Amino acid sequence: KTNREIGQILEMSPRTVNKHLEQVFRKMNVENRTAAAANAIRVLATL
Repeated sequence: KTNREIGQILEMSPRTVNKHLEQVFRKMNVENRTAAAANAIRVLATL
């Protein structure tokens, strides 16, 4: 989904969504959603 679509669902601006994602990417040490999703799947598979 786009930042706009996520923002509509969560009732926040696309810019706010983007800032939250930037923080997630920084904490996960990734550069984009695809890498974040792949990393999350890898971590969850070990639980």
